[in-house]
Amino acid sequence: MIHNHPESEESIPQLLDTVEKKLNDIAETLRYSMVSSKHWVVTNSPLAVRPMLQHSSGFELRYDYLVDRWVTDSSFVQIDDTILKLSEILKKARIIRNCLAPVNRIPPETLALSAAFLVTERDLINSTAVCRQWRTVLLSFPRLWYNAGGFSLELEAYLERSKSIPLEVTLSSPHLVALIIPHTSRLVALTISVVLPSSFNEIAEHLCDPIPTLRSLEIRTNNHQFRTLELSPGLREGLFRHLESLSLNAITSLHGSHTFPHITELSLCTNENPYILPTDLLDILKRLPGLVKVSVVFQASWYAHSYSPNITTLSFVREVHLRAFPVDESRGSASIPPILGFLELPRATSITLESGLPIHSMHSILPITSFGIRLPNYVELPELRIDTAMSSGEAVFRSPQAVFTYRTGPLDDYKRERQLWGDLPVSSVRRVTAVLVDPALGCEDVWLVDMLGDPDFLELLELGGDCGWVLQRLRHRLVRGVMRVDIKALVVRGGEYAKSQALKLESVKDDLGLKNMTVTYIPDPEAYEGLARDINAESSSDDEDRGEGPEKDSDYGDDNEDVYSDYEDDDNVGSDHEDDDEDE
Repeated sequence: MIHNHPESEESIPQLLDTVEKKLNDIAETLRYSMVSSKHWVVTNSPLAVRPMLQHSSGFELRYDYLVDRWVTDSSFVQIDDTILKLSEILKKARIIRNCLAPVNRIPPETLALSAAFLVTERDLINSTAVCRQWRTVLLSFPRLWYNAGGFSLELEAYLERSKSIPLEVTLSSPHLVALIIPHTSRLVALTISVVLPSSFNEIAEHLCDPIPTLRSLEIRTNNHQFRTLELSPGLREGLFRHLESLSLNAITSLHGSHTFPHITELSLCTNENPYILPTDLLDILKRLPGLVKVSVVFQASWYAHSYSPNITTLSFVREVHLRAFPVDESRGSASIPPILGFLELPRATSITLESGLPIHSMHSILPITSFGIRLPNYVELPELRIDTAMSSGEAVFRSPQAVFTYRTGPLDDYKRERQLWGDLPVSSVRRVTAVLVDPALGCEDVWLVDMLGDPDFLELLELGGDCGWVLQRLRHRLVRGVMRVDIKALVVRGGEYAKSQALKLESVKDDLGLKNMTVTYIPDPEAYEGLARDINAESSSDDEDRGEGPEKDSDYGDDNEDVYSDYEDDDNVGSDHEDDDEDE
């Protein structure tokens, strides 16, 4: 790092020799200057006066009682020049010492990459004051300064240091507009965060000229009264003229009749606005006929109408992402309104329903009828992948033409959540891959077994992780005749408990109508089997009762009888789960 520094061309030993020689020269010059000017120093004793020169040990400056009588002006100039040279040498030595610090030995690119993770504008500005090298490195990467925002000082610093890099600017006050007007030629994204509609209108008036480079606009507010956006002529001809992406936060309606076919991406967040009308949201979609991607975050309750709006056709939409964001997580559930029931999406290839909590709704989120007509790409979804974690679950239905993703909190109740999907063709699923993480803490195994009853035929069922619970519960239901499945191949990737349950299922497959099913077990030492692993360690045989562990949630429907009452042969079918399927 030292040899790359502009002021560190000399090696360290050479620099030290230069400093020592310079100090000796300065000392000699200073000694001659003091002798020629007859400079005397008064010591602590007022009677003891002696020359300041001490030839035995060089020179000694005594500042306690200095008499400046016979010092000439030329001597002061020489001393000032000496101090200046010493300061320059000391500055250079500090730079070299700073370069030798371990933190400054990392490459400049790595330092710049680390600075990109700073949170606020002020953090990056403060980083330039750490040392000279950090400042040089951070200012030499204009891309670090592309996202300008904050107050006037921060915004001005970012605009200057970004040089010619395309800008993404956040404005929170009308008086900041004057700072970005000279830089509008490189403005590609603009965020306007205001409280009052008057503040937004004032900003829009200053930016009424077309901005050809502007591609993304976000308007956000936390004022419930500011929910309607006035489409003034200046706004239409200025900010909206060349837009491709529009994001509205807490604004749920547009005033006017103009359309913007060039906008291809729309992001809506209802925030906590309690007055959400389905007609307003559909009206926004109608104004943007060229939409390709739509994302809506619902953070408030849906406003129920006594009538149903007309069906709106969005001919070019390919991706739809609906997310429920509950304001109060103590409620334990979230809600997504049935807006897809009012839309016809002939080219949709990706639909995502997402929530951090289980989704509860009185209506089907997807269309109940005419599923193949409104969503023609979703006639068949042969592949399904399920992933669960401690507090989240995801089910992805896939075909070569389309994908449906259901992402929520813990997979809770399949029969209830299945109703949210309308006529989604679950019966067309042919291949299921599921990886479960400790379903003992939730109902994921019950959810998965319930789902396995819907497909007409499964070519492949591949289970991984803590899948022993699923196999055990599936076997119990099949033996009791409460469900039927047709599986061609079963692949189990798990630990010892999953292996034992796979062997038990294989041993009774002929009696369960699965004579042609092949069972393959692949050991996975990394598979987490939760409480089953601890229980197996204490068990000496496969038939030992597991009732001492935490009681599992019972199956739904007809799974409310004692397991033993339905088994004629305890040796063939798991008599080791006495209380696993009792009543809830």
